[in-house]
Amino acid sequence: MRAYSEARQGLAMTAKVLLCDDEEALCRSLARLLRSVAYDVVTADGPGGLAQIDHETFDAVITDLRMPGADGFAILEAVRTKCPRTPVIVMSGSAQISDAVRAMRLGARDFLVKPVGVESLEEALGSAVGTSNPAPDEGPDPVAWRDRTAPWLLGQDPAMLAVLSLLAQVSDTGCTVLLTGESGTGKELVARSIVAGSSRAKKPFVAVNCAAIPTNLVESELFGHARGAFTGANSARIGRFAEASGGTILLDEIGEMELGVQAKLLRLIQDGVLRPVGDELDQRIDVRILAATNRKLENDVASGRFRADLYWRLNVIPVELPALRERATDIPLLAEHFVMRFNEKNRRKVTGIHPDAMFALQHHYWPGNIRELENLLERTVILKGSGEIVLSDLPPKLRSGQDGSSTPVPTPVPERPSDRTDLRAILESVEDRMIAEALVRTGGNKNRAAELLGLNRTTLVEKLRRKRTMPPPAAS
Repeated sequence: MRAYSEARQGLAMTAKVLLCDDEEALCRSLARLLRSVAYDVVTADGPGGLAQIDHETFDAVITDLRMPGADGFAILEAVRTKCPRTPVIVMSGSAQISDAVRAMRLGARDFLVKPVGVESLEEALGSAVGTSNPAPDEGPDPVAWRDRTAPWLLGQDPAMLAVLSLLAQVSDTGCTVLLTGESGTGKELVARSIVAGSSRAKKPFVAVNCAAIPTNLVESELFGHARGAFTGANSARIGRFAEASGGTILLDEIGEMELGVQAKLLRLIQDGVLRPVGDELDQRIDVRILAATNRKLENDVASGRFRADLYWRLNVIPVELPALRERATDIPLLAEHFVMRFNEKNRRKVTGIHPDAMFALQHHYWPGNIRELENLLERTVILKGSGEIVLSDLPPKLRSGQDGSSTPVPTPVPERPSDRTDLRAILESVEDRMIAEALVRTGGNKNRAAELLGLNRTTLVEKLRRKRTMPPPAAS
């Protein structure tokens, strides 16, 4: 233990920890232990912990689960709302398996069963602090940027944090951004977030769906036309680019644009001028261009459907949005948000989502991504009306797991364990499954799997080494 403590001491010197427990003697004892290895510890009971989270910033939070006034779940919710990157370690003397599972789903980094071993607590805290402090050269804090600029971009999954990190770095520039990802992943919402973080935030924002404009009107719609340019053009009209002058234009479904229009767009990007249809004069234009597509444009370039020179002009900063199934840890947060919104919109009183139903949501394939989740929950809230959404309220394909995913919906977690239930074994089984799924999703890449799980790579490697029954990953 001494060697481990000494190795962590340099890191702990800067770490501020909130310790929440209503047992004063235990709280004092743990605080003395952590201070002895140079952590800065603040102690509180449940309500006091909520107040501290409201007014202070911590590198980690340790909380007991069962406390009067405000329990560990309330602490977890507060941390997730106020400072979602802060790791939370939950301690509990309770033998209820559902508590441990619920804590994990609410974002707990670790779950320790009381009495907590000194080495276990030190290792869990050292690992948490080691991954919660961004290195000085990592650039803007993505969560702080999101909270300040685009609070509507919900999510704390590593896949989403990577997107936020990129947005925080490029939003205040004038560069062209190409947003890619499956349909329903929120490309227009991300585009609006880029605008919100830019100097053009108060200037016009024009979104154009290139696939929705009739082929014979695309050029006129984008660049405008002169009077008499074609039959029916009884007056001159400015195009969408001119409408966005001084601001930002989003060209959604850019992959559907015809080659002839692509050539004109390329000239606009290169020279900053456009020529309305039927006009003889160029017009200088100042507009930031964002483009979005669910197509693989590099394949379209190879097949000749999309101009290579335009592709490279648009692809200055590529931002690929993850599919919802690739950020499944965000589904509870998104689902709760949609339930609240549709309660208010439709005057319903749905109180929440049962853990079994939430598990089914997290293991659906979601081909329609966030848009599909939103649609499903609006329908479910309307039909449910009140009370908790349970598994039987969901469509049959979600209940049966016949959705293209490889993970079947489990049997409900028992509220009270039987005499033969081993909590540690069940928690280890949950951890095994999550690690295995992360390795499958990343093709065996331990670095990416560790990011998905919120672990250090070294921590993941050590866990794999100890898990003798887990099959080896496909690659390093």
